[in-house]
Order: sequence, then structure tokens, then C-alpha cells
Amino acid sequence: MSDLTVDIELLTASEKELISIKGEFDGIGDWKKEVQSALGAGRMVGAMGTFVDNWDRHRKELVGEIEQVGGFVSSCRKGFEKVDRDLAESARKARRDKKKEK
Repeated sequence: MSDLTVDIELLTASEKELISIKGEFDGIGDWKKEVQSALGAGRMVGAMGTFVDNWDRHRKELVGEIEQVGGFVSSCRKGFEKVDRDLAESARKARRDKKKEK
């Protein structure tokens, strides 16, 4: 039988990092007005506005994908934690049953 090793700490850290990245992406939309006021020149503001609008569209897609991957990581971590708890409980029960037989 093969052993399966799962790094729960890595899964937990990955989940937290994805949440942090999503938070950063969510907050990027706020900088549009700041950038426009700093540029001043009308043509530059227009070009930057177009860029930011395109970025907003793609950013929203990325945020959705980050959320999806975060959900996968979370489900994976929770699943392995449950399996670990169930196996530990089965092992404890088997030891108790073995002691009773003696």
C-alpha cells in the first residue's frame, strides 16, 4: 500500500495567500481616480482610462479564477483533514478493541 503525504500547512498557507491576492486585486479598482488626477493631460488621462477599463474587465475575471482556485484548495484541505481525523479515530478504536480482547 502506498503512503500519501499531504502538507496541510502548505494548503492552509496557500489558501491564505489566495485570499490575500484576491484582496489586493479587489482594491486595485480604487486607484483609477487617483491615477487620473495625477496625470493631468487630457490625452494621457484618456489613454490611461482605456487601459484601466480594460484592466478592470480582466481583473474581474482573474478575481473569479482566484476565488475558484481558493475554493478548490479549501475543499482539498478540509477533505484531507477529515480523512486524517477519521483514520485517527479508526486507529484509536482498533487499539481499544484490541485491549478489550486481552
